[in-house]
Amino acid sequence: MGRLRVAVVGSGLVAQKRHIPSFLRLKGEVLLCALCDLNQRLATEVAKRFGIKNVYSNLSEMLSKEDLDIVDICTPPQTHASVAIEAMEQDCNVLMEKPMALSVSDCDKMIQVSRKYGVKLSIVHNQRFYPPFLKAQELVERGAIGELVGMRILSLTRRVEYIAHKDHWVHKLPGGVIGETGPHAVYLSLAFVKNVKNVDVYAGKKSAYPWVLYDDYRVELEGENINSSIYISHASDYTAGEVDLFGINYALKVDLQSMLLMRYKREYLKPTSVALSSLNVAGQVARGVLSNTFKAIFHKPMLGHDIMIERFVKSIILDQPVPVTPEEGRETVRIMEMIATKLHQKY
Repeated sequence: MGRLRVAVVGSGLVAQKRHIPSFLRLKGEVLLCALCDLNQRLATEVAKRFGIKNVYSNLSEMLSKEDLDIVDICTPPQTHASVAIEAMEQDCNVLMEKPMALSVSDCDKMIQVSRKYGVKLSIVHNQRFYPPFLKAQELVERGAIGELVGMRILSLTRRVEYIAHKDHWVHKLPGGVIGETGPHAVYLSLAFVKNVKNVDVYAGKKSAYPWVLYDDYRVELEGENINSSIYISHASDYTAGEVDLFGINYALKVDLQSMLLMRYKREYLKPTSVALSSLNVAGQVARGVLSNTFKAIFHKPMLGHDIMIERFVKSIILDQPVPVTPEEGRETVRIMEMIATKLHQKY
């Protein structure tokens, strides 16, 4: 098998900052040969910057002219189903940004088409592949923190990234801007929470933008084994992401910004135990910083997009399972639909 031929649909920020660089890392396995966007001027500028040969403004034209193995979808989620289905009907494997779609019914259509044509379909749940999160999963699965009894997720996004822009497509999502960042918290929760059967949501507004209904959310996911408490805000001036996992013996904290994992417990609030706990955490942070520095110096993959896209490419070359199944993408969409419905019921 020669190099896999890849086309990216959508030339916005996520394509420029994550997807295109991730594929270019894999020059031995893939050839990034085409870029498609309705905004042909932007696509031409992006293609020139990254050395992509062919530019299209029409998906059907690109699919008919290019002999593609992979179509990578970086368009707003409202378009995912139609783009993915057309690509799969041309025997292309499809990778798409999260969320998979805005409705379970669209997810089901894509799953049906992928099975009919025997092509692979996967969704970029990138934060699941951050090294500290993968390590946290491993620790939980082998019982290193005891039985898992709960989890908590924090997600802060700077207001200038989405809500400050009146015409941004996130404002058209079900539930508003939570439709963009909420899927991250949901799929991270689903790594541990089994069979979510109920959700609750609280919404507020901190910003002064008249076109924004809500920008501050608290979500509770009730599962068969544990619950997940989620705080999502777009009203801050900084970015933060954390996952706390609580076991009966230890707790884990995953810092998604610093790419650090800490395991800790404190039995008593005594000076000695506090000091020992602080030293333990400081040691873990120091080791994590050294590890991250080593990876940066030697260009080891650290970002979730790099790791997941590499695994998706290998799943095609080696005919192995995809890193995120369409069924997992569908479950995230199912829960996002529940959250949007609850929002409409309460507010």
